[in-house]
Amino acid sequence: MTEEFIVPLPARSFWDKAGMWLSYGCAVHCALMPFVIGYLAVNGMGWIAEESTEWAIIISSLSIGLFRLFWSYFKEHRQPEPVVFFLIGVSLIFIAKSVFFETPEQFEPVGMVAGGVMIGTAHFRNQSKCKCCQTNLVGASTNS
Repeated sequence: MTEEFIVPLPARSFWDKAGMWLSYGCAVHCALMPFVIGYLAVNGMGWIAEESTEWAIIISSLSIGLFRLFWSYFKEHRQPEPVVFFLIGVSLIFIAKSVFFETPEQFEPVGMVAGGVMIGTAHFRNQSKCKCCQTNLVGASTNS
């Protein structure tokens, strides 16, 4: 009889953790910017509040999310929940940053924070789903 094993790879956990940190960091960044922008400029850290920094965080977060969450869905657990959280988060960020929707400026941080939290939660749920699959399959063998 054959034995079925899924070897837990550290890279799987790394990408979800990186996605969580980056997405939650994005949410914190967007939540705090309206309050600390003057302090940052006075202390020579104005680059943190620049639009290019914000886009770098968004693009990195979306890239990791696309890679990790869709890979996990198709190759590991087939559970749609993390992908749905990710797509909702991406939609919220798109709406908050979009010029197509006349979003008032005071609502942009709210949409960005909500989107970052949703993407971070998607990675958290994905990690849970992948651990569940590994727990069920690692060491599973058929008794002869």
